Amino acid sequence: MSPREYQLGKRTAGVAETRTRIVEAARAVFAEDGFHLAPVEAVARRADVARATVYYQFESRLGLIEAVLDDIERRGGQQRVLAAVALADAIEATRRAFEEGSRFWAAEHILVRKLMGLAAADPEIRQLVVQRDRNRLALVTRLAERLGAQRRLRPGCSIQKAIHTLWLLSSFEAFDQLLTGQGLAADDIAALLFELAERALLRSP
Repeated sequence: MSPREYQLGKRTAGVAETRTRIVEAARAVFAEDGFHLAPVEAVARRADVARATVYYQFESRLGLIEAVLDDIERRGGQQRVLAAVALADAIEATRRAFEEGSRFWAAEHILVRKLMGLAAADPEIRQLVVQRDRNRLALVTRLAERLGAQRRLRPGCSIQKAIHTLWLLSSFEAFDQLLTGQGLAADDIAALLFELAERALLRSP
């Protein structure tokens, strides 16, 4: 490796480390103060970087929030949700998707709840949430179509009804109501949501 390549590698690693530190700081500030009350300056102070460094890395406050969303998906276990949906048996895939989805919401509950609150009032943040929800819609559509293809849906239950039902039951709002409103644990919420889906959609054994 040439000296120039070595220096470039060190610089790249340093940039990545700074970016990670800023995202960590943003998570902490957003969790404490909420997304709407946390200025970029507060994130910069927490990360011990200049305000300009935050803008250099993320271009805008919205870009920083989007990076936090990416981090939420990574830490929360988005890959485990995808693996569950990919299981061969559609019913087992649906059961596991509820399990991993509930664990995902539980792992990042505070941040997601504050983000949802801000999305109700901020059109730009709402658009970020809508974009992520499109991914969830794609997953529940895939599950519904596979349940139909494997003849697991009860007679008279359309794929569209299955999509609507799974969409509702897999939402953060459904999870949050049972967690904060009823005090259920994440795994108990998953079991209840799957049971509701099973009763509404699936053939009797």
